[in-house]
Amino acid sequence: MTYKRKPVVAGSFYPGDSKRLHDDIEKYLGEAVDSDVDDAYGLIVPHAGYVYSGPVAAYSYSLIKKIQPEVVIVLAPSHRARFDGASIIPSGEYETPLGAVEIDETMGKTLESKNNFAFIPEVHEAEHSLEVQVPFLQHILGDFTLVPIIVGTHDLVKLNNIAETIKDAIINDTRKITIVISTDLSHYHSYKAAHAIDNVFIKAVESFDVKKVSSVCKKGTAEACGEGPVLLGMILSKMLGAHKIEILNYSTSGDTGGDKSQVVGYLSAAII
Repeated sequence: MTYKRKPVVAGSFYPGDSKRLHDDIEKYLGEAVDSDVDDAYGLIVPHAGYVYSGPVAAYSYSLIKKIQPEVVIVLAPSHRARFDGASIIPSGEYETPLGAVEIDETMGKTLESKNNFAFIPEVHEAEHSLEVQVPFLQHILGDFTLVPIIVGTHDLVKLNNIAETIKDAIINDTRKITIVISTDLSHYHSYKAAHAIDNVFIKAVESFDVKKVSSVCKKGTAEACGEGPVLLGMILSKMLGAHKIEILNYSTSGDTGGDKSQVVGYLSAAII
């Protein structure tokens, strides 16, 4: 039986109506300032409700417009399920109000068979952090295949092994492939405190030092709900040849949603 992952946050995190969804994404992309970056191994994007994080996500997705990948690997965190390793949907379809995206069976089945990978349906069924990336990709790319991976570990040794496995799959594939890394930053601090905490994370990310990013998150001086995906995306991009990270945009829900008493931080960045 073909696995069909149905949308679970359409109508709450983003519009359930396809025309309104199309219009909102077009608006966010139109307001994002274009960067000088023309290509990237990976992109860091936020994953909150579109009214809050959509304007920030659009900075990374404007770059996807230039890259025009044929395959997009999305690395996202798990908010509800606890597991070790990586859960991948190996084949089937991923649906949103904009239609169904084909899951890349070639890469999906290859990765599912490897150590540290498995398909755990319940990990994907209610997870918004991956779902909210798909409408942006559909709107911009139209025809592409998706590799949906939810990351359940922060362990650097395990993440290094997972990265090696994905790297091997990528270098044995002739298609244009881009990595999308889903994370939000600090949660529910004052506007001023959030900026200070998020600045620690951003400086660590800009250093392109995986151990530094891991360290600030472990110490609690920085916060990222997608710590695992960020670390994995950095390790993997380095293996593929990336040499630096460029920050494209940073804002909080206080900037986009209005209330500055308790905010969430959002980052867009390119790994190049």
